[in-house]
Amino acid sequence: MFRTKNSSRKEVDHMTTEIKIARLRRGLQQKDMAQKIGLHYSILSGIECGRIVGNARQRAAILGELGGDEADFFDVNGLARKAE
Repeated sequence: MFRTKNSSRKEVDHMTTEIKIARLRRGLQQKDMAQKIGLHYSILSGIECGRIVGNARQRAAILGELGGDEADFFDVNGLARKAE
């Protein structure tokens, strides 16, 4: 994750999502996970950081790899949940 010159570590951590945490806990690089679930890594990146709302198929693929329920990783609008 990139930080601007003036951003603090706390700000960067606040932007981390549950998807990223689960992926890293499984030892997966973003590009490797994207390949495993059939997504381009830029799409997974966008979903993971909350820039893109994944469609139902994309969310299902992410859940299939990471396990858990949709509510564990996505909010009611389909955006990646920020880590608590």
